[in-house]
Amino acid sequence: MRLLVAALVTVVSLGLPAVSATPATAATGCAPLQSGASAAAEAAVEVACRYVGKQYAWGGGHAQGMPGPSQGQIDRTDPASYADPELWSFDCIGLVRWAWYKATGRDLITERTTQATFAAPGYAHTKFLKSQGSGVLLPGDIMYFGPTGFGPTHVAIYLGNGKMVEAPQSGAQIQVNNISARWERYQGAFRPHADVTPGVWSWDGRGSYHKTWGQPNLRQDSNTSSRINFTNGNGISVQARVLCQRVGERATVDGMVNNVWSFLPDYHSWISNLFVQGPAVLKDVPSCGDFPEIGGTLAGAENNTSCGDGTEPNSTGAWTAKSTTVFGRTVELRYNGTTECAWGRITGGAPGDEIWVDRSADGGATWSPMLGFTTITSGNDAYTTQWNDSGLVMRACGTNGPGGAIECTGWF
Repeated sequence: MRLLVAALVTVVSLGLPAVSATPATAATGCAPLQSGASAAAEAAVEVACRYVGKQYAWGGGHAQGMPGPSQGQIDRTDPASYADPELWSFDCIGLVRWAWYKATGRDLITERTTQATFAAPGYAHTKFLKSQGSGVLLPGDIMYFGPTGFGPTHVAIYLGNGKMVEAPQSGAQIQVNNISARWERYQGAFRPHADVTPGVWSWDGRGSYHKTWGQPNLRQDSNTSSRINFTNGNGISVQARVLCQRVGERATVDGMVNNVWSFLPDYHSWISNLFVQGPAVLKDVPSCGDFPEIGGTLAGAENNTSCGDGTEPNSTGAWTAKSTTVFGRTVELRYNGTTECAWGRITGGAPGDEIWVDRSADGGATWSPMLGFTTITSGNDAYTTQWNDSGLVMRACGTNGPGGAIECTGWF
C-alpha cells in the first residue's frame, strides 16, 4: 500500500519461504465478473486471482527489468513489514505489474511506484476519472486510490460488479474486496491497450519454484552470446518457476563456475544456475531432455564446483574470522577456507534477534546486503545460510530484535 522507495543497493535471495501461484477457485470469488473486457484484461485478472490468499510483501514485485514475485523489504515506518524480507510476493503495484506482464508478455508497468505509474503510465491506455463513476469500468482496469489532495498510494485490479482484487498491506493477504470500501479515495483508472500473449501459462502446473540472486541476464538460449530478454538490474531476488535444466556454456561469476542453465517458462528465457539459489545442479529439476520441444541433457554437469549460495554451512574447518557484540550478543562472521564460504552467527541472544551477512566486490565501498537474513526463533543462537566469499569480502551484522541496534563485524 505504501510507496516503494527504490533500492540503492543490491538485495539478493535470503533462502526463505516464497509465494507460488495456484489456479483461482470459485471459493475466492476472484474472476472477471462482467463481460466486455479484452482478452488481455481477462487474462490479467486470471493471473492476479491465482495469488489470492498469498501474503503481501512490501516492495514485492519491484526487481528492475524482471517482473514477478520478489523478496519483500522492510518499511521502517511500519512494524508489520519487519517480516516481509522472509516473503517472496507482491505489494499492490507489484501484483498489477505481474498480472499485466503475464497477460501481454510486456513489462508495461515496470518497477515504478504507484504515484509514478499514475502520473505517466508509459503505455497506450484509456484513462477514466472519478467523476465518471464506476459504471465505465471493465475487468482488468487498473484502479488508483489515495487521500484527497495527494497522489495515489494504492492500486488494484477491477473485477467488475463493484469488486476488485488487491494486495493491501503488510500482514494481510492478497484478497477480493468491494470498491465501495475505498471509493472515497478513488482517483481514477487506466485501461491498457495491449494484446494478449498466447499461452499465458506455458507448461501450466509444471516446474518448481526457485529464487534468484544477484543481477542475472535472462537469455534466449543457454549461452552468454544469445539475446538478453530480461535483466535484473537492481538484484532484488525474484521467485522464478524453473521447468528444466541442461548443460550449456560454462560461466564464471565471483569465483563460481557452472555450465548448467535453467529454462524459465514464465519468461521464455534461460538463466545460468550461477544466479539460482541452490547447488550447481538443481536437485528437483529434470533434464530438458524430458521436454523434446526444448531439448538438452545434463551430461558433463558433474564437473561443476562452487560454494552453493544459500545452502547450509559446512562447519568442517570453519573458524570465526571477525566478531563484534550488540547488547550482550556476540555476532560472528564464520569462514571456511576450504570451500571459501562465509556465514553469520549470533549467540547469547533471545528470540527475535536478527543476523545476516553483507558481501562486497569492491572492498566494502558498496555491498549486497542482508544475505541469509534470519532470526532467533527459539533458544539463544541462530546462523545464516552460507555465501561464496572467493575473491570478495564479507561481514556479519546482527540486532537485538526488530528495530533494535545494528552492529556489524569488520570486513574479511
